[in-house]
Formats: sequence, structure tokens, C-alpha cells
Amino acid sequence: MWIRLVLAAIVFWIAVGFTNPMDGQQLVISGDSDRINPELSAYVEDIVPGDNREYTVHVTNPTDEEITALLYAADAIPALGGGKDFTLPSDPDTGSAVWYRAPDRSITLKAGETQSFTMEMQIPESVEPGQYVSVIGIYDQSKRESAARKIGLQVVLNYKLDEAKPPEAVPHAAAYTLENGKASLTILLVNEGDSLSEPEIEVRLKRQDDASELLFERKSTVDSIYAGTVAQYMAELNRPLSPGSYMAEVKTTLGDRTEQKEFPFEVTDGRTMPSGTVIQATGDISPHHEGSFGLRPSFVYGGLLLIYVIVVVVIRRRASRTE
Repeated sequence: MWIRLVLAAIVFWIAVGFTNPMDGQQLVISGDSDRINPELSAYVEDIVPGDNREYTVHVTNPTDEEITALLYAADAIPALGGGKDFTLPSDPDTGSAVWYRAPDRSITLKAGETQSFTMEMQIPESVEPGQYVSVIGIYDQSKRESAARKIGLQVVLNYKLDEAKPPEAVPHAAAYTLENGKASLTILLVNEGDSLSEPEIEVRLKRQDDASELLFERKSTVDSIYAGTVAQYMAELNRPLSPGSYMAEVKTTLGDRTEQKEFPFEVTDGRTMPSGTVIQATGDISPHHEGSFGLRPSFVYGGLLLIYVIVVVVIRRRASRTE
């Protein structure tokens, strides 16, 4: 599990730093209507160890131009700020994407054309109880002047969920950032369970020297924290924080299970200093202050937090095994 978390952190960092949203996607992907789950718009099945499975996707080009794209297998990952996303063709396969037997292939669709493709999968004999979510993806780079875009169809496979470790949404770190005049609090949530986690989250912000005054509060739902992944939840504050000592209180709820943690941090006139398990960064950061490769500061902090969380998780797991 911890190896998958490490790779997921790397993939997440790369994805949010170097890819763009899927707005303007031209191709359309769908599955067999008699097998697709209407609520999830995905293939959803129970599996048996050693099974061979086939999943068909129908790809349509509704434009008046020919489009060439890449058909590939991907792992599902949480999207930045919540929601669903999946890995790029160049990212390492860390989950059930490795079960597909078909290699990545280039496809070309003429204007108005629809083609069907079948992806074969071999379920491992050693599969453990849990939920496994992969994506049959289409990566479109047909227009050089536009950003690379992708679409996909999820394949959700369940095996003995009643014996699997329950889903989690454990707050592990927080970061306060001020970027282009906009203040935000980013929370990292870890799911070391074996199935999808969709927790309710409550974020409260107070001063350390006056806990009676509530400066900020937000309640919402975090969507799609897949098994063995780390999600980044971002709450935009009403206004930047003045210099001082603050406490971020984070509570997540999954059914009758609640996780609650506090993260103290300091805000100064310049940069904030680490306090406990929090990494902070403040200051009005304009676009020309972006680091190499065009990484936005919030992405850098998010990536650092992810790596930090993985190290903590690995150390704790190893310590528990030696006791």
C-alpha cells in the first residue's frame, strides 16, 4: 500500500503541475449501455481472482476534422480540489491499470466517425479484498496549438468488500497560502482503506490566543478519494490572514466514523515558519515568481505536503510492525 501511496503522490504532483483542465475536449467516449452502471456512468462489476474480462469503449469524433489520439489504461486519482481524475499515459501504473493486457495504441477518427475498441484484462489470482478503479482513457493531442486533453471511462471492480478495510479520510497536513492576493487553506486527506471514500469535511479557523472567535468555517463533501490515494481539499478564505498564530481544525465524517485533527501555524509579514505537522507559505506571489517548469506555488506546496504525508505514513507502518 505505501508504495502505491508514494507513486500516487508523484503522479499527483506531476498531474497538477503540468496538465490543464479538460475543458474543450472534442472526443466523446461511452461504454456498452447494457453493462454501464447508470448512476456512475461506469463499468461496475464484482470480480473473481484469475478471471479474464473485456471492456468495450465507443469513441466518437463529433467535429468536422480528423483527430488522432492515444487509447490507454489509467489509474483513477482524486482531482485537485475534489472530484475524479486519472493518470496520464506517461505516468506509472500503480493500481488495477496494470491488469490490462492491451498496450497503449494510437487511434485515428475521421470527422463524424465512431469506432469501438475492446480492452482485455486479467484479474490476478492474488487479488485482495477491496475496490479497484481504473480508467480507459483517451489522450488527445491532435491540435498542437491547444493543450493536451483527455477523457475516460471508469472501470470499478469490487472483490469481497465486506472483508475489505473500511474507507478512510484522515487529515494529515495543512497549508496556508497567499497567491495573487487570494488566501487559501489546503488540507491533505489520506485514504488507506480499500475502497472509495467520500467524506463530509468541516474546516474551522481560529486564532491560537482567542479560540472563542471563529474566523472561518466551511462544510462540504469531498468527492472520490480512491483507495490508497491522497486527496487535496482546498478552501478559499474570505480574505488574507494578518500576522499571528492560528489553528486550523479539520474534521471528516464517514458514516459513524469521525476523524478530527488540529494544525497550528504562524503567519508573518514574509514567509511563515513550519509548526508541528504544517507547512505554510505566505506572501503575495505574482506569476513572474513561479518556479522552473511554470509550477504555481500552491502546486509546489501541495506536492511537498504529499511527500511529507507519505513519509509519515511509511514510518508509522514500519514502527507498528516492529512492536
